[in-house]
Amino acid sequence: MRPVKFLVFPLFFLGLIGSALSQKASIKSNPDETARPKLVIGIVVDQMRYDFLYRYRNRYGKGGFNRMLREGYSFANCQYSYFPTKTGPGHASIYTGTTPAVHGISGNDWYETKENRLLYCTQDDTANGIGTTGKAGKMSARNLQTYTVGDQIRLASNFKGKSFGISMKDRGSILPAGHSANAAFWFESESGNFISSSWYKNLNGKLPGWLETFNKKGYARSFKDSVWKPLLPMNQYEASSTDNNIWEKSILKTNPPVFPYRLSEDGTSDYNIVFNSPFGNDLTLLAATELLKSEGLGKDADTDFLSVSFSCTDVVGHDFGPYGIETEDTYLRLDRNLEAFFKTLDAEVGEGQYLCFLTADHGILEIPAFLRSHKLPSDLFKSRQIADSLRAFSQRTFGTANLISSFINEQVFLNETEIEKLKLNRPMVIQTLIEWLEKQTYVRMAFPLEGARPFPEPPFLSKYEAGFYKGRSGHIQLILAPGILESGSDKGTSHGSPYSYDSHVPCLWMGWKIKPGETTNPIQIQDIAPTLTSLLHIMEPNGCTGKPQTIPLKP
Repeated sequence: MRPVKFLVFPLFFLGLIGSALSQKASIKSNPDETARPKLVIGIVVDQMRYDFLYRYRNRYGKGGFNRMLREGYSFANCQYSYFPTKTGPGHASIYTGTTPAVHGISGNDWYETKENRLLYCTQDDTANGIGTTGKAGKMSARNLQTYTVGDQIRLASNFKGKSFGISMKDRGSILPAGHSANAAFWFESESGNFISSSWYKNLNGKLPGWLETFNKKGYARSFKDSVWKPLLPMNQYEASSTDNNIWEKSILKTNPPVFPYRLSEDGTSDYNIVFNSPFGNDLTLLAATELLKSEGLGKDADTDFLSVSFSCTDVVGHDFGPYGIETEDTYLRLDRNLEAFFKTLDAEVGEGQYLCFLTADHGILEIPAFLRSHKLPSDLFKSRQIADSLRAFSQRTFGTANLISSFINEQVFLNETEIEKLKLNRPMVIQTLIEWLEKQTYVRMAFPLEGARPFPEPPFLSKYEAGFYKGRSGHIQLILAPGILESGSDKGTSHGSPYSYDSHVPCLWMGWKIKPGETTNPIQIQDIAPTLTSLLHIMEPNGCTGKPQTIPLKP
């Protein structure tokens, strides 16, 4: 019996060793299960409606938007699920995976009820500019209440992976890059330079050497001295209306809205005119390319993150609308920018080694006067006049006009201190103001944003709830009719509504492991962040409410 007992143990032990070796061999045989791309790039095209992908497609080249459509995966029904559809909330929602109700960026600006003042979404009075002494540098991610995918990529690598954001707009670079970003850079119109702020401790109080060198090259001055001419013969802009329409704004105040535009004739000493033209996108591309190379993104084992927001499509779109030749020309130029950028990524990081997604922060309404010229119902809602009339009504009814602190984002902000001082019944005040507001032309409904409220029919109910952040949202919400623009001018257009022209945007993915394809299954903008983190096998941002979507992958 003793020899038998002696043999049992080594056989069992050898079995354990064999099992362990088998498991180890299994792990080695699947090395790609935890593989990640070297670099993640998030591209936001400011104000790009979904239809722009296809209205201009036959005039796009092969290597920009068409490359993403051909080689990548498209979510053809990506929608914003909240109100208001504006730049600050849009960028925050894309990269945090949640809505203003959680991340707190309830508008580009809002009335901060605790401090009784208007606040800009990235305003930080405690920060100091880097590369500037002006107010443009007093910005940070302080007002953003949740993490972004940039933060999560940093956390997943124990902060060895890098996160950067760059845009002409501060909110287009700061909000995506996140709280823990190595840096965010944005354009200062006064100097024509890209700047940053003291929020980014990695900068040690100064711009990186590559950016100082970049700024000294004077690209903004060069663009200001240039002439914006159409890329194509005028008769090839078939997706647009004729040039020089009465409902268009000109980027040059003393000139009609017609090509060519000599930017140097704007008569100012700053570089805002570059921002108002497609050349601002050229400048963004140059700066993003220099950042990519100089910071060595995608060059080591830890995944890096870069967000690039092309802002000038928004400014041009506001002036000329979705059917302006200038708008179409701006997208054709941006298409060339994207092609150049993808070629740089192929060369610097390696084709198939980076993962890129492209979307937009909101859409845009056609210019109301343009719509009316084609018998389509549309008009203006002049909110400043309505606000003045509401204050006058408050004066007549309650003996004071000071009950209204602000009228912004189609919301009425009440002065709580004044209500308490006059010992007014708050619900009665709200209901009285609502009854007056609902009598105004183009107001479909007004309702209180807190307490019991007759929210509108779905899906608008959820959109207004998802956009509400207490202390940064108003007390009364207005819903305007479709096609009604909150503006005081008959020229140009804007966005911000819950309707499809402002909420339906592209969502394209290309690069690392992505199989070509398309789905019309509906997704929401907050689904982008968890889809990305799911692909990377890392945690989603801490306030994420979106759902990861399935993208077909290569083996």
